[in-house]
Amino acid sequence: MTFSKLKLVLVLIALPSIVFAQSNFKPGYVLTLKGDTIKGFIDYREWDNTPLTIDFKRSLAEKSVTTYGPGDISYFNINGIEEYRKYDGPVSTDPTSTYKVATGRDTSFKITSVFFKVLEKGVRLALYEFKDDIKERYFISYAPEYVPKELIYRIYLDPNWATNTNPNATKTITEFTYQKQLSAAALKYNELSDNLISYIARAEYTSDNILDIVSRINHYSKTEYSKTHYNGSVLNFFVGAAAFINTTTPGQDGGLYPAGGTSYTSVLPQFSVGVNLYANPATRKLQFRLELGDGLIKYQTLYNSKVVPYVPTEVSFNESTITISPQVIYNFYNTENVKAFVGFGIIFSHFSYSNVYFGGQDRSNAEAAAVAAGEPFIFENNDNSFILRAGLQFSKHLVLIGSYQTTVNNTNVGYFSLTSSASSVGINYIF
Repeated sequence: MTFSKLKLVLVLIALPSIVFAQSNFKPGYVLTLKGDTIKGFIDYREWDNTPLTIDFKRSLAEKSVTTYGPGDISYFNINGIEEYRKYDGPVSTDPTSTYKVATGRDTSFKITSVFFKVLEKGVRLALYEFKDDIKERYFISYAPEYVPKELIYRIYLDPNWATNTNPNATKTITEFTYQKQLSAAALKYNELSDNLISYIARAEYTSDNILDIVSRINHYSKTEYSKTHYNGSVLNFFVGAAAFINTTTPGQDGGLYPAGGTSYTSVLPQFSVGVNLYANPATRKLQFRLELGDGLIKYQTLYNSKVVPYVPTEVSFNESTITISPQVIYNFYNTENVKAFVGFGIIFSHFSYSNVYFGGQDRSNAEAAAVAAGEPFIFENNDNSFILRAGLQFSKHLVLIGSYQTTVNNTNVGYFSLTSSASSVGINYIF
């Protein structure tokens, strides 16, 4: 990748920060500290951490918003998507990331007032999640009081492991206290079967694993879960067809350009298939795309040679480009039926060539053919580039999309120095 390509990708990475400010109000309601229910619309975001506050409108027509925090409301619900409750109490502050492991057992905590995301509230247990910049934590509570208690997971370096002969030696200690806590909850309700014992012993400190255990204890079905949580697909598949607009240009460091060779733009078909994976299926604002494509390219330059043998000359070839491209797509305008997006990614390309010709325009010209025989093509088989995308989705299935790709090398050394840049305009169909 060239330095100019690197500069381009840095610009593309900055694009989402420009558009993240767009609001995304969804129907919902809040419960005040006095117990009053206020219906309206909540600005639902791609929250990496548990939100500290929310923006609320009584109607979409309102221009002003009201900001609520744990000091204002005890609960809020985004209809059929997510729900949160207020929590006042201790949360642990010891890091659990493998990049921030502390030396020595850390039992520190802070007393705070925050929102908890409600992962499940059953007739026996409730499960909550709280994420901040330190780590993610899970809390359970027992019916009927539903007072949250943190599920403990610790990881730290044993300070007593070093020896006189090896003072830098360390040992990582991991405490799976949450497994004992979940086992005790299952035992309380007579649900601690051999299968559940085995499952808890293997369970990681993740929402999927812990939620599965709590759901088994609650006998909580997927149907019940879907009543309060979004249960749509996290991915979809698509196919696409486009006009592939490719410009191939002779480089000044080769022999073709000074001889009179010129650029050539071809417009030929390109086909693609791929999969979109959504960071949050409920909003579908941020998605990760993997796309496989196949495009056709043609190059042809006809010129009167400025060097010996000074004859009308032709250089031409056909190219097939197979690509695989991971991308990040962000919908900066995001409604149910209309979405506008931008995105960027990396393209890994494999090239194959056919009908390669260098010689006289009159292909029977022996003098031109003799010159051409001494200047073989040395093609590149693979290269990579960056892609910038933008488009408009105007129904659940149809997407109008355009793209621009940075330069790739067709040849690397010798008489021919050729590079290509491409753009495309087409349509995708989402299944």
